[in-house]
Amino acid sequence: MRIRTAIEELVPALFPLKVKELASSMTQVYRQLAHKDQVSKIAIANDGTAQILGKSGKPITFDRSAGENQIFATALIAGLAKVSGIKAPLVVDTPLGRLDSRHRHNILQFWTSDESRQVILLSQDKEIDVEFHRRISKHVAKTYLLEHTDVGDGVGRTSAREDRYFMEAAE
Repeated sequence: MRIRTAIEELVPALFPLKVKELASSMTQVYRQLAHKDQVSKIAIANDGTAQILGKSGKPITFDRSAGENQIFATALIAGLAKVSGIKAPLVVDTPLGRLDSRHRHNILQFWTSDESRQVILLSQDKEIDVEFHRRISKHVAKTYLLEHTDVGDGVGRTSAREDRYFMEAAE
């Protein structure tokens, strides 16, 4: 019973510390990925709501683009991974489709900056072009090209071609 009481008292005391640690980790990653330098930090309230704060300490209110939301989500996931200590793979569908060239560069640097980080990218054919593929190729362990074959009546079959990518498929 004493252990249960201790846990019940300890969890509420530790929660704000972990929230602050998460906010700090998110801020670090967000500032690394975003190219807007007016962001001072990300603050997370105990109810889980997050705010982006400017250099004056006041919340920055703006309509975030899909790319900015992706940067925020990446910062959240990276922050959670750091705070939890869990090294889980990051799976990103359409990883670069909503990002401008500066965000693409920043997120590439982030994904490849830690050799122990496993990132699985599910990209479209025009998303990772020849130049971008060349820049990340030394960090790529495996590629698969998913090819769809229409077998009729609205039914298709997808096959995974190992060690292939879109550029090779066109050749």
